[in-house]
Amino acid sequence: MKKGIDIAILLLIAGFLFGFFEPRYLLSQTITTGGDTGSHYNTAVYLKDVLLPHGKIMGWMQGNYAGFPLFYHYFPFPFLLMALLSYVIPMQIAFKLVSVLGIFLLPLCVYLSFRLLKYAFPIPILGAIFTLPFLFMEANSMWGANIPSTLAGELSYGIGISLAFLFFGTLYAGIRDNKYILLNAFLFFLLGLCHAYSLIFSAVIGSYFLFNRKSFRENIWYLFCTYGLGTLLLGFWLLPVIGSIPYATEYYASWTLKSIFEVLPRILIPGLVLSAGALFMNLFDRRTWYFLYNIVFFLLLYFLSPRIDLLDIRFIPIIQIFLAIFGATIPLIFLKKMNSKEMLPAIALIIVAMWVVFNVTFIKSWIAWNYEGFDGKKSWPLFDQINGYLKQGGQGRVVYEHSPLTNTFGTERAFESLPFFAHRNTLEGLYMQSSVSSPFIFYIQSEIGKVSSQPFPQYKYSSLNTPSALPRLKLFNVTEYIVRSPEAKKFAAAIPELKLEKTFGDYDIYRLTSNDGHYVATLANQPVIFKTESWKRDFFEWFRRNELLDVNLVYAPNESISNSPHLSVGNQNPLTANDLLALPRVPITYETPPVITEKMGNEDIEFTTNQIGKPHLVKISYHPNWQVEGADRIYLVSPSFMLVYPKQNHVRLYFGKTIFNYAGETMTLLGLAIIALYGIIFFINAKKHVR
Repeated sequence: MKKGIDIAILLLIAGFLFGFFEPRYLLSQTITTGGDTGSHYNTAVYLKDVLLPHGKIMGWMQGNYAGFPLFYHYFPFPFLLMALLSYVIPMQIAFKLVSVLGIFLLPLCVYLSFRLLKYAFPIPILGAIFTLPFLFMEANSMWGANIPSTLAGELSYGIGISLAFLFFGTLYAGIRDNKYILLNAFLFFLLGLCHAYSLIFSAVIGSYFLFNRKSFRENIWYLFCTYGLGTLLLGFWLLPVIGSIPYATEYYASWTLKSIFEVLPRILIPGLVLSAGALFMNLFDRRTWYFLYNIVFFLLLYFLSPRIDLLDIRFIPIIQIFLAIFGATIPLIFLKKMNSKEMLPAIALIIVAMWVVFNVTFIKSWIAWNYEGFDGKKSWPLFDQINGYLKQGGQGRVVYEHSPLTNTFGTERAFESLPFFAHRNTLEGLYMQSSVSSPFIFYIQSEIGKVSSQPFPQYKYSSLNTPSALPRLKLFNVTEYIVRSPEAKKFAAAIPELKLEKTFGDYDIYRLTSNDGHYVATLANQPVIFKTESWKRDFFEWFRRNELLDVNLVYAPNESISNSPHLSVGNQNPLTANDLLALPRVPITYETPPVITEKMGNEDIEFTTNQIGKPHLVKISYHPNWQVEGADRIYLVSPSFMLVYPKQNHVRLYFGKTIFNYAGETMTLLGLAIIALYGIIFFINAKKHVR
């Protein structure tokens, strides 16, 4: 009967959630929008249509940030689920269902976790019920795991944290009963593919068991097997991520809290009171210390995170969930004396549901906004016309003015999806840390729009100054410019190089007539090896100065002068400098005018040239996975591009693998081999036991 009650209550919780996430939205074939969420959709499509057919989960994406390594600095598991599910149902629906998965999983995972901790009925189902105030908390939409954060785009974090709370129970039960090693290793693997903070969560959970003196040796062996096997399985993704860190963009930020009620809003106060009571009454229960340890540890990480380059606010939702659900243990000391326990879950669900409804204001309308989709908006015909026009353009990139007014299309980030809707490359994108080009692109953003986001505080930005931006637009191979504000339109109209081609409603589309739209170009001056301790800082400073842009800087820290024949000038040594204000300018002479033809692919670019031995700038973001045929090597050149010296007429650059990929894949294969060996041994022992 108790299990039947649990199942019924879990179904009622799901039904309560579906009252907000109406099936008519979730099951409609529209393209989800809203906040960051709209920019995630193309990622799922790209994984399914481009990467998976080539047997890959990680790869290169040309569409944003002058190209960036997809899933080298973001988390593939939710998108892999979407792609696989889309073979059965339409991608639009698969995306929607997975995007809300973390929300629907949290009550179930908390319930299972309490069961694994061997809490008696009705504590596990009360824990599931008590997740609802957290899920419907409207105090923030950026921190993660609650419904507003998921609607804003934190879907990977939400799934990861839900599974982490399941791991909270499975690891405790596994160490207690000496089982579940394979299950916990697999969960650790999934947590890594979901989000970095769910991976940190799993490590913190395991550290608790290192403080048990009596079982220290057994515990450390169990943890070694679990985390070791999980890390091996994760190797194919983890090692390439580590190897790519120098070519990502650092994000330093500390969230400013104005009031304690941002962390503990009214909707969480009853749960906090219950949790405080549960802590007082059940202090001598061993499981209480397990909860308390994790709460304190994450609070400590919150205060330490700015010193270890982690985003502090990401630890707050984990603490909030613990405080919301631990109150479910308050009946623990009364269970044996409690009558009519079977009624308690239903009563609790009614009270909690009423409390949630009383405190909810905007969530339901936001859900409708997101899931009616881009193509469900009244503004869709205008957005579709803009994309249809751009689809007919050339190969150059499209840049757009960043404007909150673009939210009329479903999200102010709508034009980040130009690669999907218009099949055109653009500059800005969602995964801003993934590309080494991000700081330069956001500097361009600050010059071409009335409003700019300026996401990286370590860099200086500009203000609206379109004439000053022209050299940088050419450098990033921009051919079209979408303008929204009257101020930016006034600048654009006064620039002869910008030609107004089309107007759609409030949006003007200009063409940069001085740019031919080619991604490969020769240089006017010899590039210079720049000696620097911080190439990102110095290359950014170079980028801000128009007078320096005609001399490209090469970053080659371990390059011997004698080993740089391509960078040399005649019989002279390569040009070098360590001062931006003293760059040598040596013009390159061409006996015949350069003639270059190029072909851009998803993960490669080919070109033919009549200038063998001359420096060729490839206007695609540098990454160590890029490899070349028809030239000796690829140089990292300012601002964040690639430089090659062809040794034949035909050159091909392609996104391949490095030692980190091969080593990571070897780790994963080793992990799978261990699981297979374990399965064989288990089968043999089982067969002997049957005999």
